[in-house]
Amino acid sequence: MWLACWLLICVPRPATAQESGGSGWSTLVGGALGLYAGATLASFGSLVPCTQSYPGPKCVGWSAAAGGAIAATGGLLLGGADAERLGDVALGTGIGFVAGGAVGLILRSQAQRFGWADVGTVGLLGGAIGSAPLGSAVGFGAGGVVGIILWLTVDGFESPDALGAAAAGLALGGLTQWLVRGIDSQGTGTPVLQVTVPLALEF
Repeated sequence: MWLACWLLICVPRPATAQESGGSGWSTLVGGALGLYAGATLASFGSLVPCTQSYPGPKCVGWSAAAGGAIAATGGLLLGGADAERLGDVALGTGIGFVAGGAVGLILRSQAQRFGWADVGTVGLLGGAIGSAPLGSAVGFGAGGVVGIILWLTVDGFESPDALGAAAAGLALGGLTQWLVRGIDSQGTGTPVLQVTVPLALEF
């Protein structure tokens, strides 16, 4: 929750409504892109905690559905309001997919059991991260710090759990950026979140 608040307050964003506008087509594309990115990020982030829970694979499926719904909402809002900005998100997704695919090819050349399906999976994950790079990076860093602290201080919390915390943070940060970006696209000149600090001066 604190990560979401940090992104809402601190991430720079335009204060006025976008001028490019959107269309029915860009709305559908934004929703589909958000659905893919959100489901992919949530699946990745939930792997470690879900495999340690009773539901197991069902937990991953539920997480993917929730993450897809969150990011799809942001994508629909963004696509309906600003097709140009959606194009930038699509470009980032493509770059991330290519980068992820390249990493997958390197891993395939080094690992015997790393097949073409795994290369595609890494590419899809790279694309999802590329669609929300800032949120993913902030979330990964925050989750990594929390994971390391728990690893050093909590008995039974091992290094895989620390990596799982970093992955969960990455997913949460990416999903937050998708939602905030969609809300921002509806701006009318008023910031999405305003913080008022009362101050009284007496002489």
